[in-house]
Order: sequence, then structure tokens, then C-alpha cells
Amino acid sequence: MSTYRKLEEILKNADELVEYADEQLQKATQIAPGITDKEYTETQQLLEQMAMNIDKMIHSATPEQRDALTRARQQVQDRQNDFILGFDT
Repeated sequence: MSTYRKLEEILKNADELVEYADEQLQKATQIAPGITDKEYTETQQLLEQMAMNIDKMIHSATPEQRDALTRARQQVQDRQNDFILGFDT
């Protein structure tokens, strides 16, 4: 049961982080940026940490859980790519 709770927590945190990253990226791409280089870098670090957490969980997940984790990992990777490219897609 604790693995299930951990899975749900990671999925929820990944979703929230993707939304937060979208907001930070949106701020960074506006004409008058409201995000500092430090915030931009911290968001990138949070995305990388989440990707590593998801990768760890995948190893002990059931096939159904692995599918959900893989989708979350893809969303995180997409945001990482957006940050590297510097624009929202």
C-alpha cells in the first residue's frame, strides 16, 4: 500500500511541477520577463529531480503504474526540452 501512495504522490507532484514549469516558462518568454535566471535554473533542477524520482519508481511499479509513470516522465521531459529551447510549444 505504501508503494501505491508513493506512486500517487509522485504522479501528483509531477503534474503540479509540469504546471509550475509552464507558468515559469510563460513568464520567461513574455516581453517583460517576471522570472529571474535563478528561478529558471531552479525550475530546471526541479524537473530533473522529478525525472529521476519517476525513473526510480518505474522499477518497482506494476505494468499499469509503469504506464502512468511513463506518461508523467514524458511530460516532465517535454518541459525540460522547452526550457532548453527557451520557448513554450
